Amino acid sequence: MSAITVGVGMSQLDNSREAGIEACKTALEKTDGHADVLIVFAAMRFDHRELLAGIAAVAGDVPMAGGTTAGEISPQGFSEGSVVIMAIRSNLLHLHTGVGQHMSSDESACAGSLIADIRSRALFDRSASLLLLPNGMGGDGLKVLKGLQDELGVDYEIAGGYLGDDMRFKQTFQYYNGKVYRDAIVGLLFSLHNAFRTGIGVRSGFASIGNSFDCTSSEGNIVKEFDNVRALDLYKEFLGSERSESLPGACMEYPFGLIDQEAGLTGQRHFQLRCGLSVDHENGTITLAASIPEGSGVTLTTASRGDIINGAREAAEQAIAGLQGAKPELIVMFSCVGRRLVLGRRTPEEIDAVRDCIGYDVPIVGFYTYGEIGPIDRSVEKLAEAKFHNETVVLWVLGSV
Repeated sequence: MSAITVGVGMSQLDNSREAGIEACKTALEKTDGHADVLIVFAAMRFDHRELLAGIAAVAGDVPMAGGTTAGEISPQGFSEGSVVIMAIRSNLLHLHTGVGQHMSSDESACAGSLIADIRSRALFDRSASLLLLPNGMGGDGLKVLKGLQDELGVDYEIAGGYLGDDMRFKQTFQYYNGKVYRDAIVGLLFSLHNAFRTGIGVRSGFASIGNSFDCTSSEGNIVKEFDNVRALDLYKEFLGSERSESLPGACMEYPFGLIDQEAGLTGQRHFQLRCGLSVDHENGTITLAASIPEGSGVTLTTASRGDIINGAREAAEQAIAGLQGAKPELIVMFSCVGRRLVLGRRTPEEIDAVRDCIGYDVPIVGFYTYGEIGPIDRSVEKLAEAKFHNETVVLWVLGSV
C-alpha cells in the first residue's frame, strides 16, 4: 500500500445510526475497508450514542477523535445537520488518541490529563503534531494552551478547534474511541515518519480600524475595564448607538485584536482575535472566549466578506509553503463560527478558496468552531508558539515527501 490513504464520508440522513453507517462506509471505501483512526465531526441534532454505534458497526473499535460543531466541512463543501468522517490508514504514521476530562473545573489540569493519557501509549517526540478538540463551552482557552505547553514546551506543534453546538452556546459533546463525552478535551497525536511533513496556515483577514487601548482590568476571560473605563461602555462608544443595539451579536463583526508584542518584533503587526460571547450591561463587562491579560494592548478590528475569504486563501498559501514541496495528502480545517455568521450565504466560498489553493483532489474535513488554535507562523521563531484565536481559519495539512 502507499504511505497513506485517506477517505472522507458525509451523511445527512435523519436516523442517527444510519447516518453514521453511511458516512463511515463512504470514508472506508478509499481505505479498503480499514483505518488506523477516524476523525468525526457532527451536528448537534443527532443522538450521539446512536451515531457512534452506527460508525462502530462499520469500522469496529478503530480509534476515534471528534465532536459536535457549528457547521461541518467536507469535500462536499459546507453542510449543516450532517456528520463528516475522515478515515486515515498508513503503514508509516503512528496515530494516538487521548482524552482529558472536567475541563470547566480546571482547564490546565484537564489539558495535563489529556497529555498523560496519550503519553501512557506514545512518546511526544519533537517531530509529532497534536490536533486538539476541546469543549467549546469549557472556559478560558488560554488556560488550555498553558496546560499543554507546561507539559510539552511552548514551541510544540499544536493545532485545533473548540467544538460547537450549532450556535446554541450551551453544551458541546466530544467523541473519543466510540464514546460520547461532555466537558472534555480530545486529542489526536500524529507521530510523523520522515516521509511526512505538516503545513499550518493561520490567517483571519481582519484588520485594525485604528482604535488602540489597554486592558486595565480583567478577571479570567471577563474584561472589566479598557483605559480605566468600563469595558462595555468604551466598546459601545466605538460601535456607535445603532450597532450597540445588536450586542452581543456585533461582537462577531467587531472582535478585539490582542496585539502580539512578540509578533511585533518581526516587523509585522499581528493580532490574536477575541470575540465577545456575552455582555453585562449592568456591570459593564464583556465575557470573551479567552482572556485578555491586564496590561495588554488591544485594538478593534473588522473585515468585509471579501477580506474573510481572502484570509482563508492566505492561510492555504501559508500551509502549502510550510510543506516545503511535500505533496498534500489531507486537510483539517478549523474556521470560527463568527466567520460563518459574517459570511452568511458566502460561507462556502472560504472553503472553495482553500481547496482552490491546495487542490480539490486533496481530502478535507473540518468544522466551524468556538475558537481556534495554531501558531501565527511556524517559520519564524518568535511566531512558532501555538496561540488561541477567534474569527480565524486554521488549516492543518499533512503532506508526503
